[in-house]
Amino acid sequence: MIHKNFLWLVIIIFCTTSSIAQNGWKICNGPPFSSRLDDIYMVNTQTGYAVCGDGQIVKTNDGGDNWYTLTQDPAVYCRSVEFIDEDHGFVGGFPSVNATTNILRRTSDGGNTWEDLTPLLDPGAIKGICGLSIVGPKTIYGCGNWYQDSAYIVKSVDGGDSWQFIDMSSYATSLIDMYFISPDVGFATGKGPLPLETAVILYTTDGGATWACVFQNNIATEYCWKIQHLTADLYFASIEDFGDTPSKIVYSEDGGMTWNIHIVNPTNDNIEGVGFVDPLHGWTGGGSNSYETIDGGFNWLINNLFPGVDRIFRVNDNLVFATAYSIWKYSPVITGIKTEPQKEPVYSSIKCNPNPVDDQLLINVSLSNNTHAMVSLFDEKGLQLKIIDNEDKARGEYSLVLDTKGISAGIYFVILKTHEEKHAVKVVVSH
Repeated sequence: MIHKNFLWLVIIIFCTTSSIAQNGWKICNGPPFSSRLDDIYMVNTQTGYAVCGDGQIVKTNDGGDNWYTLTQDPAVYCRSVEFIDEDHGFVGGFPSVNATTNILRRTSDGGNTWEDLTPLLDPGAIKGICGLSIVGPKTIYGCGNWYQDSAYIVKSVDGGDSWQFIDMSSYATSLIDMYFISPDVGFATGKGPLPLETAVILYTTDGGATWACVFQNNIATEYCWKIQHLTADLYFASIEDFGDTPSKIVYSEDGGMTWNIHIVNPTNDNIEGVGFVDPLHGWTGGGSNSYETIDGGFNWLINNLFPGVDRIFRVNDNLVFATAYSIWKYSPVITGIKTEPQKEPVYSSIKCNPNPVDDQLLINVSLSNNTHAMVSLFDEKGLQLKIIDNEDKARGEYSLVLDTKGISAGIYFVILKTHEEKHAVKVVVSH
């Protein structure tokens, strides 16, 4: 009991002190971003790259203090980035508004020019590259795709000159993130196969030919989102949930072979990004709040610095970056900087009327960006029953009609997924 009380005293002192020093975090200088930054990759302490949903690929040469735009394709939601070295790297994205290019790009000159690799991929199966993982100069993995509920892996063993397609539909309905330890051994995160479609972490030892499920939760509305490898034994991964369950992350202390759950918040907050600077000190978030822990994830405090955080990237013991609606930099030596917490922008909304409904349900969707929008109906257990609409859309207002006459009375969820965010509306069908 003495140990527990002492730990909470440390947490209270830590939280009070961090309100002045902002926990070592500051917002980096960069161009205006009109969407969320979904990924970042630091090649070393000075050079790094980040990607934004508004199509921007940005770079830093001064340790992240300043970022500048390399290129921008507004037709592609830039989703993932990984580099082999300072000059050679890849960017994956989601095509929007009927775009068919730049799903996967490669640079060999530090981002000055980019080669479109989309023609080298399977044109009928690849709907976007959600996650990337590079092992050495030749082996590159990519996976997708969360918003279209399609599961596949693309793999290159010649530095990106040719690509193999791996159908993952028997293991998952969508894949989101990857981490490979070696060319043959690695992990993929996402949502499991039908009928339950629960959060999963998959593991391969043969270069992706076969996979084992090392984690699967029992809640059908969940995805396993980002994964972090901290040490040879210690891994963390985030769990995103559309429903009303507690916010949570999972962790492994045996090299990813078994996983346990840490509750972040008793209420749901769409956890996506997770990252630790050491085994005790870490951050997570994704929805309207962000959180901090100093005891390995057993207890979390709201810090509200970067809502919408998607990737937390550890460079070393003294340098961490986070991408949300700005690029954030953490270092213990950053003190005395007053950084105001950011508010999460709203890029879309959905309303359902009447509710309760016994005949026709009117679904009104509002989009502030050109994006891909998928509207689906789920039952109370989180099982998808029907895709109501699923297509590229320009910004604007849209109305959809769902006939509920053939649906049993009960509680359902109408869920809107876009490139930028997700919304769920609880609907009561009463006949």
